[in-house]
Amino acid sequence: MHYPIGVLFDLHASNTALPWNITVHFKNFPERDLLHCPSNSVIEAHFMSCIKEADALKHKSQVINDMQKKDHKQLWMGLQNDKFDQFWAMNRKLMEYPTEEGGFRYIPFRIYQTMSDRPFIQKLFRPVSPEGHTLTLGDLLKELFPAAICVEGDPHDENNSPRYYLMKTCLQFRHLSQEVGIRDVRKRH
Repeated sequence: MHYPIGVLFDLHASNTALPWNITVHFKNFPERDLLHCPSNSVIEAHFMSCIKEADALKHKSQVINDMQKKDHKQLWMGLQNDKFDQFWAMNRKLMEYPTEEGGFRYIPFRIYQTMSDRPFIQKLFRPVSPEGHTLTLGDLLKELFPAAICVEGDPHDENNSPRYYLMKTCLQFRHLSQEVGIRDVRKRH
């Protein structure tokens, strides 16, 4: 299984050192160890495929289908060339929350697992409950990993702020993950 670079970084980085020494090879590509992307256009096509998948979940593909080819190109070029304003001019459309239609249909997410037969968890998750309450990342994690999530207390308690709640959740998830043999996820700070 090939994991995204961010997942690998979270799994292997420490607070003091980067996880890898990178060696660049200009010939004899290790085809058995790495996926080979024959061209930049293959990477662009994969990126656009992921964008289309997410938009299908959020907006029934209406936003990406309304964009022109030049808009797709601007989105890709902004990302590739690290030009935030160029990227965000197009990506903003994909991130807009259509309140007149009740918001996003589903929130696209994928949780990678290293100690499982299934390399990742991906399922449909609505951002609003059937009763009309806005759901959060904590609600998603409670649904997928109920033993890892603590119960919220009084919302007026300063120790129950979203940041404190997320910190408690992460600590409990870290403890649970160590119990079941999942690698510890390191902080990026």
